[in-house]
Amino acid sequence: MCSSGRQKHTICSCCGNPIKKAHAVHEGKGYCQNCYYRLFKPVECSGCGKTTRSFGGMTPAYCRSCRTIGRTCLRCGKDVPHAALIVEGGVACPSCARFFKEPQACPACGQFSLHLARDFKNGFTEPVCQRCRRKGHITCPVCGKNRRPAGLTSEGVLVCVDCLATDGKPFICPKCGKEGRRHSKSICQDCYWQAHVVKKMKDAVFLLNSNWTGKLYHDFMVELAERIGAKPAALRAEQYFIFFARLDTLFEAPEEITEVRMITIFGKEGLRRHAVPYGYLKRVGIIPDADSYAAREAAERRKQQSYLKKAENKWHEPLIKEFIANQWAISYRYRDRGWTGNLERFVPKTITENLKAAVKFLGAVEETIIAVQQIDQVCLDGFIAANPGSRNGIRSFVRFLNLNKKLFKKIKIQNVPTQPPVNAILNYQKYSSLLEAWLDPPENEIKESLICLLMMLYAQPANKLVKMRLSDFSKGNDGIFRVVFGSSEISLDERVGKLLRSYLDSRIALATMEDDWHNEYLFTGRSYGFHLTEAAVTYQLKKYNVTAEQLFSSALFYAYQSGLQHPKVLVKAFGITDQTAIKYINLLNPKMMNAANRVANG
Repeated sequence: MCSSGRQKHTICSCCGNPIKKAHAVHEGKGYCQNCYYRLFKPVECSGCGKTTRSFGGMTPAYCRSCRTIGRTCLRCGKDVPHAALIVEGGVACPSCARFFKEPQACPACGQFSLHLARDFKNGFTEPVCQRCRRKGHITCPVCGKNRRPAGLTSEGVLVCVDCLATDGKPFICPKCGKEGRRHSKSICQDCYWQAHVVKKMKDAVFLLNSNWTGKLYHDFMVELAERIGAKPAALRAEQYFIFFARLDTLFEAPEEITEVRMITIFGKEGLRRHAVPYGYLKRVGIIPDADSYAAREAAERRKQQSYLKKAENKWHEPLIKEFIANQWAISYRYRDRGWTGNLERFVPKTITENLKAAVKFLGAVEETIIAVQQIDQVCLDGFIAANPGSRNGIRSFVRFLNLNKKLFKKIKIQNVPTQPPVNAILNYQKYSSLLEAWLDPPENEIKESLICLLMMLYAQPANKLVKMRLSDFSKGNDGIFRVVFGSSEISLDERVGKLLRSYLDSRIALATMEDDWHNEYLFTGRSYGFHLTEAAVTYQLKKYNVTAEQLFSSALFYAYQSGLQHPKVLVKAFGITDQTAIKYINLLNPKMMNAANRVANG
């Protein structure tokens, strides 16, 4: 939209004389003062009866006051008695005028900006951008504000004009009587932001329908301000209010809130975005701890709906529904037989991955197949060749088809032996340099060094490392830490134990509303009650230009070099599976494995 205001016209449309701005504008044409009084005739206002002027004496005509009745801003909709800008289709109020103005070039730097202003004290007689106008400003070391430097204190510190008046002495707040940073002459920054938090809370509580949600939001904001400070709490108040507003509309009483219902409504990703208020509700007991399986089931069932929608109105829709019901039946059967806790098998996430692969497979072959009996080995091999990452995910669907559907011929997935990459082992020079750096890290890198050492010295993959609990560690009378890896308990190296002790002394909860003793995991995550993510570990390893696979392979290789040369010894030392130990021994010493196979085969 372009401005049609008086400033735009620099030449009178009638007489052609240059003008600074038009005295009046009619149908996009600007007129000087002389032409205005000559062409615009006095007429009676059709609204109030007062005398006004219109072009050529045309009626009906309205005076300036009557023209503003019912006039609203195009952007915010508020009444506009005095327009800051006339635009195509209406007017803009003073607050919204900047959104309609066209960017102008700064005469100092040439950058286009919507915020040009003069600053005579700094010598800018023409409007310039904020960056140029504040180029000579400093962050005052006393009050912390970005201000124009005024002079040096008696101690030689360059400060702003307000702080120079007090010679840079600490500000004593007249309201609280404490020493702090000045917000204004009558209040410190802490008092200002605390008052701002209170105002935000009152405004927000007024918008909620239920008293219990209002009290909950009030208590949450009070604790948030205590934990992170009044200023950050005030800046995030509106963001967190959205969560409580949804609770206000979804639940009639706090007793209705359960973890399963929250997951069903918000989803895992939605709760991650609202991790701070959600963690608070769990900590104060508003959301009772639910069965882990039930919560994960609700999350995965919600995620599975997106895959089921892809099969809607297609020939394989009944097949997919039957398959997903079969997968849940298998999962329940495992639980009924006691496969729970650390022994849990066929978890809800596995079902989602199996469903994802099945939908992807049927979507890839739906152009050539219209019935389940047409699925054959050629279709399966072609899909796996095009999507090698779905090899494991499609196994359950293949098994389901073979057992429950009358295929003309059973199909199967050809097993491809996998070996660790040969270049996955770090050379001794890099291995030694990393080991030396991680055993003696600076204080701010103790956590990431401990993670890397557990991966490189004890062959712990990232997915297991992040789930290690405090209960997995114990300290003997001799002062040595012991840790459980799988089914094996081993003693930690004294140097690693020293790092572990330092980390435990400084261990904190990363979630805003969580205390460290509430989290059972060794490495806390940013979600309430959760552990560090594998992605965070991968990010840390990039700093050292290594991967988790390299650390795992190097741990087994140098353990083998040190004398642990039998698969059973590796299993006991690191808690890895027999298959993993045999796979790596086969890579490290194929001659020994060939000899063992010859003996086994007679």
